Amino acid sequence: MKLLVPFFLFLLVMMDLPALGQKIKEAKIHLNNGSVIRGRLLRSAPDYQLETYDQSVWVFTKDQVDTVYFTQPVNPNIRYKMKGFVHYTELGPLAMSNRASNGVTTSAFSLQVTNGYKFNQWIYTGLGIGADLYAVQTFVPVVLSLRGDLTSKGSKIPFYFLEGGYGINATSNDVDSVRFGGGATFSAGLGLKILFNGNTGFVIGAGYRYQRSSVNQLGTKKLEDFNRLTLRAGFSF
Repeated sequence: MKLLVPFFLFLLVMMDLPALGQKIKEAKIHLNNGSVIRGRLLRSAPDYQLETYDQSVWVFTKDQVDTVYFTQPVNPNIRYKMKGFVHYTELGPLAMSNRASNGVTTSAFSLQVTNGYKFNQWIYTGLGIGADLYAVQTFVPVVLSLRGDLTSKGSKIPFYFLEGGYGINATSNDVDSVRFGGGATFSAGLGLKILFNGNTGFVIGAGYRYQRSSVNQLGTKKLEDFNRLTLRAGFSF
């Protein structure tokens, strides 16, 4: 769990990067004729010089300008999606020290694809399916995913995720006397979506992952719980 602290500090730094060392200000210039021009303010004296997103440079004299407002930088190529279909593809390690009944440390790798519908900023529901590859067992988790964005502004969107469902045990039964079974699975955590074109973005996340399994050997059933720190990276659109 100690890995979560530096990861979340990394998320905070990523969210604050646009504000660090910014010299050129974003501005909206309201002209006396009613027009509004938005872009990067290159200078404000002796006249106003503004560079718009198509890299055109506009120059306005003081008597042409009514008001100047300074705003947060906005990428015109980014369009935050308030509702509609959303897809996630994520992969990464499932870390922590946990040993199976045979003493093997069960490190794992996870891949998951989720498709669903976003109702508003706070609520997205979807169905996810993936593969969790442990050292001694393999699971195919089928989960109901609940997600939501903590803000709708900017190009870096922090979000939460909650998932629950059933992990199908797909481990090959090479020994006739041993049978592997699946069980309940759930996960929860926080992440960051970095938009770069429309609503398409790169996503990273971290949280807790639980998976229950069973091993039936010679009529004796034993339950095993896998508790993991999940680290994810992928893309969304």
